[in-house]
Amino acid sequence: GCTEPYDLGNGYGHLAVSVEDAAAEHARLHKEGLTLTPVKTLENNGRVIGTFFFLTDPDGYKIEVLQRGAPGRFV
Repeated sequence: GCTEPYDLGNGYGHLAVSVEDAAAEHARLHKEGLTLTPVKTLENNGRVIGTFFFLTDPDGYKIEVLQRGAPGRFV
């Protein structure tokens, strides 16, 4: 087994996955006890352009969870 902490390095910022319903996925993951940021919605001129939240995996990586269907985002 490995006894030293994993070095996150600086190769990239974070991973991202898309889901049908960000709020439902947030609730499901919260029940599992994961560390989550609140669900956020980005708007531009009153139009929603993205709904997302982040979680942190056991190695400390940030994972962005995006709702599918927002313009320009994982349609």
